Amino acid sequence: MSRVLIVDDEPDIANVLGELLGEEGLDVRVVHDGRQALAAMAEQLPDLLITDLMMPRMDGHTLIREMRGSAAFRHIPIVVMSAGMLDKSLLAPDILFVPKPFELFEMLERVAGLLGKQGGSR
Repeated sequence: MSRVLIVDDEPDIANVLGELLGEEGLDVRVVHDGRQALAAMAEQLPDLLITDLMMPRMDGHTLIREMRGSAAFRHIPIVVMSAGMLDKSLLAPDILFVPKPFELFEMLERVAGLLGKQGGSR
């Protein structure tokens, strides 16, 4: 079972996305800022990280920089979901940007693609 870590300070978005991905058979964990994300990844590596950019304590840009600087985390593919803009210095083939607001089905398709699965069951 693939593990997905969702990082977003907006509980409604994180919980709805988490429920949707859980219904698709993914093991989902939700945290609310970059510091919590790093701690969660140290406990159990996810197969995919989905993160917002604008969050308190540690924003998504800093989280991505920390991950890319870590041998343990740099291989994890990332979906950035945000109304903000991704710093161009962070663009990479394994980072996918999805602007908010997004369609849940579109997010599901992108996640399935990054995890190497066919599209969701919806």
